[in-house]
Amino acid sequence: MNFEFLTLDDVYLEDKRVLVRVDINSPIGPDGRILDENRIREASITLRELKDSKVVVMSHQGRPGKSDFVSLEKHATILEKYVGRPVRFIDDLMGPAARSEVLKLENGDILLFENTRLYSEEIIEASIEDCAKTLLVRKLSPLFDLFVNDAFPAAHRSQPSLVGFAYTLPSVAGRLVEKELKALREMTPRLKRPIVYILGGAKIGDRLEVIETLTKTGLVDKIIVGGLLAPVFLEAKGERITSNNVKKDKEFESSVERARRLLRWREEVFLIPVDVAVDRNGERVDCPVGKILGEYRIKDVGLNTVDMILNEVSKAGSIIANGPLGVFEEEQFSRATMEVLKAISRSNAISIVSGGHLTTALRKLEAEDKVTYTSTAGGALLHFLAGKRLPIIDALEIGKRNAEKLKLIKERR
Repeated sequence: MNFEFLTLDDVYLEDKRVLVRVDINSPIGPDGRILDENRIREASITLRELKDSKVVVMSHQGRPGKSDFVSLEKHATILEKYVGRPVRFIDDLMGPAARSEVLKLENGDILLFENTRLYSEEIIEASIEDCAKTLLVRKLSPLFDLFVNDAFPAAHRSQPSLVGFAYTLPSVAGRLVEKELKALREMTPRLKRPIVYILGGAKIGDRLEVIETLTKTGLVDKIIVGGLLAPVFLEAKGERITSNNVKKDKEFESSVERARRLLRWREEVFLIPVDVAVDRNGERVDCPVGKILGEYRIKDVGLNTVDMILNEVSKAGSIIANGPLGVFEEEQFSRATMEVLKAISRSNAISIVSGGHLTTALRKLEAEDKVTYTSTAGGALLHFLAGKRLPIIDALEIGKRNAEKLKLIKERR
């Protein structure tokens, strides 16, 4: 398959100092344990190929203020297991200590930098050119010969560590980016109607952006909302959701208004829960809409809603599922997620299951081989299927021109 950018096959790698951006952002348990290693395992494929290079790895983990916003020190130990050679961790990203360690690397060495989101520049979303002007890119670029972008789960982000280096370094796609794009480009034309999206998880803004695009393009027949989208759409429909049910911050309030606009325009597309499950002192209690217990946290969609979702799954031609419907880490609130995944795995529809949490749940069911495709990505996959351009593709095309200028591209025989 032809790409508009370069891959590892196109450039000389031997004796090069290579900066690799991966996405090993993983589900983290309450005890700080990494719950699923799939993204780390996928990242190791590219790193194993760079055995004759001096390699530095960057990634993010979680978001500031969230419980999964932690150091990458534990990730280094797991990454080492899959790469098959030592992975050294340094609690720094672009300071003197980090830059000094980069210069000491020898062929075959791997150094993992600290969580990129510990640094304020990495939180911004900006143009590729503006990302290239950040301190992060200006400090690190002179140390490297090549940039490898293998962070497909973050491909919809235009942030410094993801796109900024394309302006200053020759850039190529890693094996995961190559694999995911090839699979999705081949699969998208094969999608059959009705196309059903099952959207859960905690990233409300990302999901709403995708929903807005899907409803405009018509590339969807039913959108099922769960996770934190459920209380957003319930309040948008007039249900009284309390601050005990869900954290009602500015993002929540603005999301409710966006949901109201969507419902006014295309309400027939949405399946919104008719009941939810709340956590009453550790006990699951299912409450119908109109009688939600206001003093307890909503942690799952209810069982009547599950039956409605199973009915939609049975009629679907294509199913795209992203994000758990409830707090699936807690057994009593994993029921909706697990029941729906079981139904998807039994379905004859084309099925795409994506994101770290859902693939973890699918693995628990030992049903990975019973769906058409599992993707490491959540938001990036949804943006791609909605027809949106991914920023890292633009960046890789710029990076290809840099490689051509510096004559790093292998001669074709």
